[in-house]
Amino acid sequence: MKSIQDIPIFFIVGRPRTGTTLLLKMFDAHPNVTIPWECQYIINLYSKYGKIRRWQKKELLSFYHDVMATWQFKFWSIDRERLREDVLACDPGVSYADLCKKVHLAHQSLYPKGDIQYIGDKNPGYTIYVDQLKKIYPDAKFIFINRDYRDNFYSIRNVDFELPVVSVVVYKWKHFFRKALQAKKKYPASVFFLNYEDLAANPSVKFKEVCDFLGIAFREESLEFQKKKEESLQQLKTERSRKHHRSLFEPVDTRRIGLWKNQLTEKEIRIADFVAGHYAERAGYERKFRKARLKTRFRSYPGILYAKMIYILTSIVDIFPYKSRAFILNKGPLMLVKVFMKLRGSD
Repeated sequence: MKSIQDIPIFFIVGRPRTGTTLLLKMFDAHPNVTIPWECQYIINLYSKYGKIRRWQKKELLSFYHDVMATWQFKFWSIDRERLREDVLACDPGVSYADLCKKVHLAHQSLYPKGDIQYIGDKNPGYTIYVDQLKKIYPDAKFIFINRDYRDNFYSIRNVDFELPVVSVVVYKWKHFFRKALQAKKKYPASVFFLNYEDLAANPSVKFKEVCDFLGIAFREESLEFQKKKEESLQQLKTERSRKHHRSLFEPVDTRRIGLWKNQLTEKEIRIADFVAGHYAERAGYERKFRKARLKTRFRSYPGILYAKMIYILTSIVDIFPYKSRAFILNKGPLMLVKVFMKLRGSD
């Protein structure tokens, strides 16, 4: 295996329910890539540990415990005691970037692995942190996967990931897409755009394009990740998680494309098309309604303002110390939802 400094890292980003986990499973089955379950500890812990240049044992141990306590880390298949020993054995001059890579490399995949040529990290929320991640990993690459904003809303509505209000969800879709466009303009060689619909229709062709972008060989076994269906579902330690991701282990096909046409009401489609605006066409999707009624606009504004407030508050909270930031991010979203639902009229 290459030295840890020489193993590059890539990030799969995009809105939840757009195909990010599908890409994760394809890469997990690739013999030359290690990619664990999503866990935003790289960004979450950077404010606390990112500027350390000489690590003391107590700081390494604190880092280890903070990683263990990060939301979603419980889903990782990992020898925790072995990782603890490896972290404590690090050279005092280890960089924060390489320390995080060590955690990722400790992931134990269900799929056979050869020489690890790339470390992967799938985190939808990292879409708005490309600049920060580039600061940590200057050579990092990003795969932004997108999906029709109306299908994205329909999928979000069927799970309990976030507030299932069409104007809120579609504004978030637009916000993420704009962030990805900005990243592509700033780092043109480091960002790859992919639409879920294209990946579902031509998985071999599109996944090979992604592999070419990273500079690794395309491997057919990556498209056969369903062979580990039962083992993979068992790694998801809650019935909720297994329910949300069970469809991932069926053959990749186009059955979930265009469901919005029959599942959304005309009112929902009008709101979605208005909120997406011209970004719909920029992303490759055609609006059914290009002109918005006055009623549609009024129905949309509360959700738009709510979503904007979330991102303004997020940018403010990001400068807080680690413990304060963690507390607010854990408690804040639920409080905002309660306030919004009380103030919200009919959408």
